[in-house]
Amino acid sequence: MKDENGQTVSVMIVATDVSSQVEARQDVLEANKRLSLALEAGQLGSYELDITSGRMTCSDQCKKNFGLAANAPLDFPDLIEAIVPEYRNYVQEQINAALKNDSVYTAEYQITWPDGSRHWILASGRPRYDAENQPVKMAGVTQNITERKGFEQRKDDFLSIASHELKTPITSLKANLQLMERLKDKPESPLLPKLIETSNRSMAKITTLVDDLLNINRFSEGKLKLQKEWFTIWEMLDVCCNHIRIEQKHELVVQGDKSLQIYADEHRIDQVVVNFVNNAVKYAPASKTIWMIIDELETEVKISVKDTGPGIPAEQLPHLFDRYWRADHSGKNYSGLGLGLFICAEIINRHGGRIGADSELGKGSTFWFTVPKV
Repeated sequence: MKDENGQTVSVMIVATDVSSQVEARQDVLEANKRLSLALEAGQLGSYELDITSGRMTCSDQCKKNFGLAANAPLDFPDLIEAIVPEYRNYVQEQINAALKNDSVYTAEYQITWPDGSRHWILASGRPRYDAENQPVKMAGVTQNITERKGFEQRKDDFLSIASHELKTPITSLKANLQLMERLKDKPESPLLPKLIETSNRSMAKITTLVDDLLNINRFSEGKLKLQKEWFTIWEMLDVCCNHIRIEQKHELVVQGDKSLQIYADEHRIDQVVVNFVNNAVKYAPASKTIWMIIDELETEVKISVKDTGPGIPAEQLPHLFDRYWRADHSGKNYSGLGLGLFICAEIINRHGGRIGADSELGKGSTFWFTVPKV
């Protein structure tokens, strides 16, 4: 306020409490931040499509899902071009149906990245309409689901293999039991010993397959517990694989320090050795001698199983311990779930050791693992 001379003598200050507006703005910022984190964690990219022009506004993650850099253009024609041809009509039909029915558009389809690699996309969106009820925009999200699709395919393949592998011994066992039922009043029949032998083999195969399924489930759920204790490795090797020794088709030779002890889960280490020996018998049947070798290294103990079979191609060696991997041995189709060596690798990894295989075509293979010295 001013006096009669025009001099300011007082000032009126009006203050308004805007705390609620500031807090509301802060809440919106926090909500947007949480949404951004959620979208990033789920690899969800957002987009808005101008239906009339075909122009798209895309987030960085959306472009990343299509194999593009953040500054690369991505409009609707580009998106359609990236879609693998057999999915294009399907995607367009899904979009048209959403526009016609004012419904959510959802589609899973394969795309080709600029580098030529194939990927799976899950896309969804909702149309927006103008005052005349004409669709003008569609906003939604995209997600790269390539990993999930790969897992689903591996699961389907595994179930197919498992059902096939279980069906064979079960069918054989069922047939044997039916024959034994007919011969129950003829215990002197020369067929009975053979039927019992083949039944036991079928049962052993079923047991192995079920054990593999249970073991892989324990690993997946983190329930496998190691029961470590000191034991003499030579003594364990000398008595393991009795099922091979009884058949007397292969000689098992143990080499190494007879007094060397390791601190490990003896049952699980035995499981790894038995798997190695079984594979040697299965894939190298002409190898009449199979060696189990103990080597004491500086910080670990190495156990190897060596055969003189046909060997394994070099390109297959890096995959031997992968889940569900089943090697191609000269075109022969061997049974199994492709889990045995993967389970062995998990057991040795839990012990803090290493596992591997060396092979040369025509000269045999050596599968080995190490256990750290304590």
